[in-house]
Amino acid sequence: MAAPVIEFRHLSKSYWEADQEHVVLNDVNGKVYEGEFVVLFGKSGCGKSTLLNLISGIDAPGRGDILVEGQSLTGMSEDERTLFRRRHIGFVFQSFNLIPTLTVRDNLLLPLELTGRLDNGDRTDMADMLEELGMAQRMDFYPDKLSTGEQQRVAIARALIHKPAIILADEPTGNLDHDTGQEVLNLLDRLVRRAGRTMIMVTHSREVIGLADRLMTIRDCRLEESDC
Repeated sequence: MAAPVIEFRHLSKSYWEADQEHVVLNDVNGKVYEGEFVVLFGKSGCGKSTLLNLISGIDAPGRGDILVEGQSLTGMSEDERTLFRRRHIGFVFQSFNLIPTLTVRDNLLLPLELTGRLDNGDRTDMADMLEELGMAQRMDFYPDKLSTGEQQRVAIARALIHKPAIILADEPTGNLDHDTGQEVLNLLDRLVRRAGRTMIMVTHSREVIGLADRLMTIRDCRLEESDC
């Protein structure tokens, strides 16, 4: 079997509040393989977003190790994790997280500029992606002039534009109505699978599970796995 793209090894994370330790994840173990679409499920506050933050290197574990594409994030400094995330990971947020002072075009080009690899070919790829998303006519619009569905489509394009190996999506349909949410979900699934990327999606919606290859559920600070 091929080596996993993501691997959790005895991963634990807790937070302190008023001298009280709150354990979020405890001795979590698991593997995610190339091209998989994994849904991360569980009740509110169970640690789903915390696990995404650990995978992306936004946060560091208290104990254990996490490997992404064979590299240990635990041994990296914060700056090293940031550079690694920019090159290898695309993030889709529930709240879109578009920069309001940048146009659609500039929001998409920013990840490429941050990795120092913006060229004419990337600009062509950006224009082609917006065309496919039905957003070509919105290229020079600012985020506040877009509908919520359009903003999320731009956010998906931004997550994919630098061709990352891994896509992390945190409740990407949470701020959308049902029909728009289904449209965005199907679009994300199609684009990620076509490119052969690996995706982990946090969700409360059981409707999403039908699209996934595997289900991971966080329960009582542990990770349980099952096929979909």
